[in-house]
Amino acid sequence: MNCVICGKEFTPRRSIQKYCSAECRRYANRHGVNDIRAAAPATAPVIREFRCLKCGTIVRVRDHSDGRMKFCSQHCEKLYWKHSKKVMAVTVYRKFSCRECGKHVLVTDPLDRRRIFCSRECRIHWFGKHNAEKRAKMAAAHAGGDVHAGQML
Repeated sequence: MNCVICGKEFTPRRSIQKYCSAECRRYANRHGVNDIRAAAPATAPVIREFRCLKCGTIVRVRDHSDGRMKFCSQHCEKLYWKHSKKVMAVTVYRKFSCRECGKHVLVTDPLDRRRIFCSRECRIHWFGKHNAEKRAKMAAAHAGGDVHAGQML
């Protein structure tokens, strides 16, 4: 039997062996010699047609066993998922007013979704003021004998 890649004559060890060596087999896999596209006859009716997401080639699937839906080859699929523009993070800008001083702030960090103060000082001042009010209400509720009012706050 002759090797499909290099043409060298060899004795196959298995009934399905097509290549004389592992190098020829890897070359065939890398360069699309084993591609499903070669198996389907060009005269067969087109089952589905799509454009490859990576290279833009129009692919016409003619064989029912051909499972391609988005990419023309494994090479394009690997490149797409490795360097996809859709996968890259997009910076989202968000504007808000500081709860303490009212200053308008533009946040560009995508991890900073819950920020509501312009600075650490404003945050400390706001919580200090509100915690003091909360403690005063709880103390007044406990002094008046209303235990459940303190739990409501």
